[in-house]
Amino acid sequence: MKVIILIISFLLEGVISNFVSINGFMAPLFTLVSLIVIYPLFDDVSEYYKYVFVTGLVYDLFYTDTIIFHAIIFCFMAFIITRMNLVLSDNYINFLIIMAICILIYRTFTYSLLVLVSSVSFSFIALILSILKSLIINLIYSAILFFVLKKVRKKSKCSL
Repeated sequence: MKVIILIISFLLEGVISNFVSINGFMAPLFTLVSLIVIYPLFDDVSEYYKYVFVTGLVYDLFYTDTIIFHAIIFCFMAFIITRMNLVLSDNYINFLIIMAICILIYRTFTYSLLVLVSSVSFSFIALILSILKSLIINLIYSAILFFVLKKVRKKSKCSL
């Protein structure tokens, strides 16, 4: 189930990115959202970190042409996800809070790195717009993914 969610999110992010421009109204981060959704499905945190690292490596190879950059960022995000899940319960509102915080941190961190290597000039408005664009589409995707996963988990418990 975990791998299926990751693969669907990974592929869907690529498909949506082909139709939506980077500077457009929506900026998908479906892979990051799926990492938040699948965390409660793991019994062992170290196994979760292995999945996250491999997902980051594959993300680097397919989408960014960098090696290990997103693997490290995704592991950092996984650390934040695991810590926040210790404090917050597993419901939709808390899931949205975790997602919003993760998108905020992810966009701020990657934007700051782009500014540091001088490929982009700093603009606070551009950073805020990037975060808001990411929140819009990922909110829609997370709602669909969260409730589908809840239905599947409930159905699998009933059939056992």
